[in-house]
Amino acid sequence: MAPSGATAHATATSGARRGRELAGLLVLALLSGCATPGAGPVPGGVESSARRSPVGSVPVVDLATLPLSYSPDYSGDGLARLAGRRFDASTLRPGDTIDVKIFDTGESGLISSADSKALELGTFKVDQRGQVNLPFVGRLKAAGSSSAALQDRIAAGLRGSSVSPQASVFVSEAGGSGFTVSGAVNGAGQFKLTSQGERVLDAIALAGGPAGAPGETEVSVIRGSDQASVGLDRLLAEARQNIYVQPGDQIFLTKQATSYTAFGAFKSPGEFAFEPGTLSLAQAVARSGGLLDDRANPSELYLFRYEPAAVARSVGALPASDMRASPVPVTYRVDMTKTPSFFQMQSFPMRKGDLLYVPNTRSAEIGKIFQIFQKSPPTAAAPLPE
Repeated sequence: MAPSGATAHATATSGARRGRELAGLLVLALLSGCATPGAGPVPGGVESSARRSPVGSVPVVDLATLPLSYSPDYSGDGLARLAGRRFDASTLRPGDTIDVKIFDTGESGLISSADSKALELGTFKVDQRGQVNLPFVGRLKAAGSSSAALQDRIAAGLRGSSVSPQASVFVSEAGGSGFTVSGAVNGAGQFKLTSQGERVLDAIALAGGPAGAPGETEVSVIRGSDQASVGLDRLLAEARQNIYVQPGDQIFLTKQATSYTAFGAFKSPGEFAFEPGTLSLAQAVARSGGLLDDRANPSELYLFRYEPAAVARSVGALPASDMRASPVPVTYRVDMTKTPSFFQMQSFPMRKGDLLYVPNTRSAEIGKIFQIFQKSPPTAAAPLPE
C-alpha cells in the first residue's frame, strides 16, 4: 500500500531535518577541533592551542621567515665559558687544616730557651670566613694566601714579643678542595683536588667513568650560581672544553634522548634512533616514510623542541631584550607546499628528543566524521500502516 500524501510529507520533512542535523554536527565537529578521533590537533589547532597553553604562550616560528640556508648554532661556549686556572694546592681555602711552628733566632725572645728556640703552636683550621686564630698573634686572614704569605704575616704579628721571629706553615689537610661527581657515572662521590690540577675528564674517570655512551651523555658543571653544559662527545673532541675543576664544583652527567619521534599523518610514524653525523629535517621526514597522500596536510608540518635561549632569540621566538638562560619550548612550522621549504629542510638540523607532527587535511577530517555516522547503529523502522 502506497504511503499517503501526509505520510510522504512527514518522511521528507524528517529526512530534511536529519540532513540539517548532520550538517550541523559536521560544522560543530570541525569547529571544536576535538570531535573526531585522530593522532593529535586538527589543522590550525596546533598554533591556536600553543597560544593558549596553560604554561604560557609557546612561540611558533615559520621556517619560511628564516634565511634559506639557516642552521641554528648549537655549539656555544659549552664548558669553556667556565675555564679557570689550575688548582693551586698552595693557596689556602676555608676548611683547610694547617700545622704552625714558630722560631726565634734571637737570644732573649719570647720562645728562646737554653734547650730550644722552636715552638709548635699547634694545628688550626681555616674557618668559613677564611680566617685562622693563632696564639700570640690573634686572628689572621688566611684564605686566598699561600702558605709562605701566611708565614710572613705570623712572623710580623710576633714582632715585639720575639726578637727575630720566623714561622712555618704546613697544610696537613686540604679541606677546601672538594668537588662532587654524580648522575650517570659508575661511582658517584666526593673527591679531593690534588696539586696536579684535575680536569673534567679526570674527575669523570675518578667517578668510575660515564654510565652511557658519549653520544647520549651530557656533562654539566655547576659552580656557585653559574652552570654550563656540553655533550660528552664534544668534551672528548675539543680540548678547550676539558676545563680545570675548581674547589666546590659539582659535575653532573645525564643521559640524553638518542632518538626523535614522528606521529600523525606519516606513512611510518614511530621513534627513530639517531646515527652518527648530522640528521636534517628532510632526512627525518624521509625516515618516517613521508606524508600520507590521502590524509596529510602538507602545509602544516610541525617540529617541537626545547631551544637554548640564545637560539630562541636568534629565530625570533624570544625578544632580544629577554636574557633568560633556561631553554625555551619552540614550535617550528613548515609549509611543504612551497618549494623553498625543501631547501630549508635540507639544512635545518634535527636534535635528539625532537618531535614531528603532521595533522590531517580538513577533507580527511570530514571523511572520518562521515565514517562515524555510517557506523552508527540503524534506527528502528517506522511501523507499517494498517
